[in-house]
Amino acid sequence: MRRTLPEPGPQRLLAGASFAVTVGGGMLAGTTMLYLTRVVGMSAVRVGLGLTVGAVLGLVFGPYIGHLADRRGPREVHVATMLCGVAATAGFAVARTFWVLVLVSLLTTAVGSAGQASRAPLIRALAGADTTAYLAYQRAITNVAIMAGVLIGTVGIQLDSGPVYVGLILAAAGTFLAAALILTRLPHVPPLPADPAHSRWAALTDRPYLAVTLINGGMSLHLAVPTFALPLWIVENTSAPRAAITGIMLVNGVLVVALQVRVSRGVTDPRTAGVRMRWAGAALLAASVLIGAMSGLAWWSALLVLLAATVVYTFGELWQAAASFELAFGLARPHLQGQYAGVFGLGAGGANAAAPAVLAAVCLDHGQAGWWALGVLLLGCGALTPRAVAWAEATRGRAAAPV
Repeated sequence: MRRTLPEPGPQRLLAGASFAVTVGGGMLAGTTMLYLTRVVGMSAVRVGLGLTVGAVLGLVFGPYIGHLADRRGPREVHVATMLCGVAATAGFAVARTFWVLVLVSLLTTAVGSAGQASRAPLIRALAGADTTAYLAYQRAITNVAIMAGVLIGTVGIQLDSGPVYVGLILAAAGTFLAAALILTRLPHVPPLPADPAHSRWAALTDRPYLAVTLINGGMSLHLAVPTFALPLWIVENTSAPRAAITGIMLVNGVLVVALQVRVSRGVTDPRTAGVRMRWAGAALLAASVLIGAMSGLAWWSALLVLLAATVVYTFGELWQAAASFELAFGLARPHLQGQYAGVFGLGAGGANAAAPAVLAAVCLDHGQAGWWALGVLLLGCGALTPRAVAWAEATRGRAAAPV
């Protein structure tokens, strides 16, 4: 672990702030839904709709806050975003109606997308040429933070009382305050001067970058497989024991923590990232086929196939994560890193909002054929990535060529 950790200093502080916030997110996973349905008394359908509507609306804030971080200084904007996260997260404790829930969901999603966008210029300045390696490390510890937060939240779920749920929500809000305090110890990062050769909102008109963003969004649909589609598939369509759901999540989490840094080492530029995205598509196709094949098998056969699918899926997840790190940063214009990161986050954020409905309609409603269709879609996204990267690099080359 000591060999993996960055040296004491700004990089470790930034990772510590992300760790704190992610623990809070893990604490809210599951507990918010139970609080709103069991204590507040909203129906599950209204809660789900309110969270989805707010989340979709909140995504649009990312590019604007990222642009503000580029022009005003990322540390100060990121600290302000974390402070907004305190109030936004605490809002779940006072949500009593549908529209208040929509507002709270909008604010928390806005904080999430703005936090990602305002963090990007900090990472660019503090990690330098090792951006992909640093982000791989950060993703590994993020998985540790999620598991720690989920374990804390599990205590509240077992106690199942209003005061406990409110306490967890306020504690999760407090993690944003802890992150803000950590971030104040970072050095000031001056904004890069604007480039008069590019428009103010260049990221929103950069068609090659938007194409890569869209492709990565399509690939990101798979992130809801282990948390949404696969548990339902196991329970409703296979003979595998229900305990396997917890087991596969643990296997996936442990592999991500152990291997994300190592798997990311060969990703050094957008071209190698495009190749890894192609690998990811092939692995995710194989995992989807294996998951679909579980139906109709004896429980022990289904369990073995599930284990194999989980391992193959995790490598696809690792390759896609490493590739997306490099593509988000490597294809962005340095003086607009926050704005570009905000735009890139729209793809994954949109996929996160749409994934439950898409996976339910494709995989859960159509069985093996649906899992094949999902795999082919992911394979296609992976295969398209190198072409989109080549387009983006050619565009950059023409822009940089002397007149």
